[in-house]
Amino acid sequence: MSKRPIDVRIRTGREEVSEGQARSEAFREAMARWVSGVTIVAVRDPDDGKLHGTTVGSLISVSADPPRIAFSLGPGAQVLPFLPEDRPFVVNILSAGQAGLATRYADAFPIGPSPFPDEGAPAIPGAQANLFCAVEQVVSVGSSRLVLGRVEKAQISDEEEPLVYWNRDYRQLGG
Repeated sequence: MSKRPIDVRIRTGREEVSEGQARSEAFREAMARWVSGVTIVAVRDPDDGKLHGTTVGSLISVSADPPRIAFSLGPGAQVLPFLPEDRPFVVNILSAGQAGLATRYADAFPIGPSPFPDEGAPAIPGAQANLFCAVEQVVSVGSSRLVLGRVEKAQISDEEEPLVYWNRDYRQLGG
């Protein structure tokens, strides 16, 4: 007797949804309840100097000594092709007043004035913090890529309120 997957269908009243789709939708809904900080990961292409950035909410601290961070990127993330091993990049941890930037860089082709300096590392002024990093490793995980970065320098600003993301919207702490 051979084993084969069973295609389970669930009737929701609106449409039929496979069990896998239902699990995926429930997972997305559950993750929308996770509060995260908001960052823009940015890299300058060394060939033409062009900046590439994308909004990322999946930043985690991996190690304090030596300092390492990681974040996840989807396969269509604008910065992904520009993050080979050892390439420098900056993680900009956004302040409460930078929701507009977060929205702009969540788009694959951000439109509007650049918040980045014309030269040097792509650190956004007024961010809560800027982590100057280099790519240590990029690992494929499902359809996404997990980027591990070496933190070479951290710059902290005087901004007091962070920008956070919860339930599919940018928020500010009520403190």
